[in-house]
Amino acid sequence: MQQPINYIMNIMHLERDLKRLTSNWSSLTGLSLNELRILVYVEQNPQVQIGDVATALTVAKASLAQNIGVLIQQGWLQSQPMAQDRRLRVLTLTETGRKRMKSVDQQLEQSLETTPAAKLANQLETLKL
Repeated sequence: MQQPINYIMNIMHLERDLKRLTSNWSSLTGLSLNELRILVYVEQNPQVQIGDVATALTVAKASLAQNIGVLIQQGWLQSQPMAQDRRLRVLTLTETGRKRMKSVDQQLEQSLETTPAAKLANQLETLKL
């Protein structure tokens, strides 16, 4: 294993590069990082309960509600009562949201082919124990 201080320095560099990459994703897609996380999660988990999204993304429901509201207003998400229990609500992508996510998915995939993303992947490799 590396010397502890070198390991810590590598983690600090990794954090900086992660922030740059995620900031780039936000600029590239025109979405806040939380909006992007919500859309990707709902895309991968259709008909997901709002509470499950909050748990999976480790975000408070109250914080999540604001981002979800914006995404609903933009027509990308819809919130519907669950069939089994109408008190609970589930999120799904709208048709507009599915089209938007195709574009977002392509943008994100292309961003992984950049030099900063490759550098980040190399940094992750150096942190393996």
